[in-house]
Amino acid sequence: MRTALRVPVVLMAVAIGAAGAVSCSRSTPERTAASERPTAAAPKAAATPSGKPAETPTVTPATDLPKHAVAGMDRPSIGAGVTIAAGYTGKDFLSRLAKDWRLNLDKPVKQEMPNGKMRTYIHGRGGTRSGTGTTVSAGFADHTNLSSLLCGTGTDKSGALDFLAACTELDVAGIDNAKASSWLKQAKRETDSLYKERAAETKNKKEYVVSGVFISGPVVMVLHRTYDTYSLRILGHAAA
Repeated sequence: MRTALRVPVVLMAVAIGAAGAVSCSRSTPERTAASERPTAAAPKAAATPSGKPAETPTVTPATDLPKHAVAGMDRPSIGAGVTIAAGYTGKDFLSRLAKDWRLNLDKPVKQEMPNGKMRTYIHGRGGTRSGTGTTVSAGFADHTNLSSLLCGTGTDKSGALDFLAACTELDVAGIDNAKASSWLKQAKRETDSLYKERAAETKNKKEYVVSGVFISGPVVMVLHRTYDTYSLRILGHAAA
């Protein structure tokens, strides 16, 4: 295991540099911040295998989450990912994703979050052919069970939608993979359309837009688009 290091404020999701703190806020796409929307405390999380309770972040109520794409400045506060399911490490899923998309996965590393808490991450990057230009970062709030997944790829990359769709196929009970795939197609269409509209209005090619939020069982999904990058965030989530 590598020594602890401090996570940069801006993550891989928008800059596709560092990945991990998968949360949506009004300050930056990667840092968790208090939302201006009404919030409600999430239900108390079950204890992790270590005996310590999982994180219980304050989240925007599900009824207040946007259903359609919005400008980056209007993105909701979702909170940090919590354990998706007790005992679900995501190991088999990550191995399959890496094999299918030719991703080179690094060894787990502990990183310090902006709030001072430590999380374990496994980062990966495409190596050759279809994998080049794709990135993945899996987060473990309790250092063992999967709590977040961040997948990134270029907007002009062949197979971009297929790669992101593969990231929605988490093999855990409660997730409707078919609905997630359908939602992703709509989310991509809407974010692409809003991005073009915003870029035409502002004459700024570095606009930033966010899809509507999708909730399925124990996870929440949201797609971000910047000038040339898609980043899909999947978080363990307890919506109010």
